[in-house]
Order: sequence, then C-alpha cells, then structure tokens
Amino acid sequence: MRKSAGETLFDWANYLFLSAVALAMLYPFWHVLVRSVLPYEEAIRSAIHVFPTKVTFDAYKYVFTNGGLMRGVWISLFVTFAGTAYQLLITAMTSYALTIKALPGRNLIISMIVFTMFFGGGLIPYYLLIRSLHLVDNLLVMIVPAAISTFNMIVMKTFMDTLPKELEESAMMDGAGYFKIFVRLIMPLSVPVMATIGLFIAVGQWNNWMTAMLFLNKRELWPLALILRDILIDNNTELTRQTGYTSDSYLLGESIKMAVVIVSVIPIVAVYPFIQKYFVKGVMIGSLKG
Repeated sequence: MRKSAGETLFDWANYLFLSAVALAMLYPFWHVLVRSVLPYEEAIRSAIHVFPTKVTFDAYKYVFTNGGLMRGVWISLFVTFAGTAYQLLITAMTSYALTIKALPGRNLIISMIVFTMFFGGGLIPYYLLIRSLHLVDNLLVMIVPAAISTFNMIVMKTFMDTLPKELEESAMMDGAGYFKIFVRLIMPLSVPVMATIGLFIAVGQWNNWMTAMLFLNKRELWPLALILRDILIDNNTELTRQTGYTSDSYLLGESIKMAVVIVSVIPIVAVYPFIQKYFVKGVMIGSLKG
C-alpha cells in the first residue's frame, strides 16, 4: 500500500524527532570521549569540541598504569560478577518458591516481602547490623546484604507464574522434586527474565558507590565507582599531583577524569548487545502479565 502524503510527512517528522533525541543523548558521551583524548594545547582553545584535531592517549595510559585505578576496576568486576550471580540465584529461588500455591504461609511471606518496599529500618540500624556482622571494611558488604530486590523478585515471580503448570505437573509425575524442576525446567525457561534482571543487578553493582562509601574505610578496597566519585565530585587533587606533570596538571587531570568515565562505562555498554534480544521480552512478560 502506498502511503499518503500525510503519513509520509508523519514518518519523516518521527525520523527527525528521534534523530534529534538520539543526538542529544549521544553527544554528552561523545564530548567526554573527545575531551579524554585531547592534548593540552587543543583543550584550552575551546570548551566545545565536536571532533578532535589532535589525539593523545596519555590519560588512558595513566589510567591503565595507575595501580589504584586498576585495582578499583578489578574490585568492581569481582563485585559485579559475584553479586549478580548471588542475587540472581537468591531471586530466582525465592520467586519460584512463591509460585508454589502449596507453600505454607505463602501469602504472608509475599506480604512481608512487599512490605519492605515501603518501610525500612533506616541507615543507623542498618549500619549497626552491618557492623555486628563484621562486614565493615570487608568486600562482602557489597554482595551479601543485597541478596534480593523486592522489585526484581516480583518481576521474576510474575514471569514464572506465566509458565505452563502442566510442565511442572508432568515432571512431578516422573518423580522430579521441586529442586530438580527448578534447575532442569524453570531456570532454562526463565532465561529472558533472568537476563533482564541480571542486567539490572549488574548495572546496580557496577555503579554502587554508596555502600562502599559508608562501609569501606580502606581506600585499597574502593571499587571504581567510588574512585570515580572521589575524582569527579570531591575533585581530588592528589590525582593530578601523581601524574608528574606540572604545567599541564589541570588539563591532564581533566583528561584523566574523562578517561575514567569512559573506562567505567565500557563494560556495561559491551555487555548489553549480548542480552538485548532477551531484554524486551523479559521486561514485557515479567511486568505486564499477572
């Protein structure tokens, strides 16, 4: 069918609008990338650079050779991988258990979990709890307390409720127990929602600087997110003093800041394309049905 003039005009208007939105979202990232590779003499000419006329990788060389920054990267990678696997397992097991209608006190347990979305004990009781568990200045504080998110659990439980119960009943007739059904049947069928929730958890773990700031007093335990906050928000001058540059210290420090931002973004950007095919399906089924 041929489109009318009005439909064609509407399509082009959509293309232009979405292109403008995409440009507005991509330009800040591009600006940071350009600033991270500009040499000193180019950076001082203007605050806005669409394309770099000259390129230097001194800032990235510093980032990848600085022991403190690379230690933060490895700590963030460990916390992200371990925390994502740990939270996914706990969330999946809890979600499946709450789909079993024969579970004693099922409705009460669900109500108690949902209650935590609206009311919390506060920061001081939470700090006292963490201290009593001897998790202060311990990397496990970034992983163990955040065992489950109520929102993630509700999304995953809603998805599992949509799975055919006949499959579970057939497995039980063949002698399978709940654990075997969960491992062999439920988890393979829940790959879309688990990939979606896994992305939510991984992004949260990778960007989690608040927990580290509250409970990790030793700088050698800081993840990259907290180091980045220290550089950008607190404007830590120790970073520029460590470079060994004097005349260009400010601009080199700015380039290092931008380079650290790029390095901190790359892992999440690199992971997303591999789970994009599951993302929309997992969100739509897990949040709209039920």
